[in-house]
Amino acid sequence: MQRMVLAGLLVVLLGFGLIVVGSADQAGTSTGGVVFIGPFPITFGFGPNGSSLALMSVVIGAIIVVLVMLWGWRFFRMRSREVE
Repeated sequence: MQRMVLAGLLVVLLGFGLIVVGSADQAGTSTGGVVFIGPFPITFGFGPNGSSLALMSVVIGAIIVVLVMLWGWRFFRMRSREVE
């Protein structure tokens, strides 16, 4: 389990680094994203395509939230079967 968490963290950090390096020399870049603080999303977008990037971030974030909820539901369902 610890190896999977470490591998996931390394992949996220590698992706972040590649994005920073790739966009460092481009003028007129667009940025967009979403930050979830509890159930409240905070979206942001800058540049010519910032609004569409922010919208894509919200959609991807919503998909991730649904997947996590389904995973939790499955986990608790399996756990309740073990108790019986």
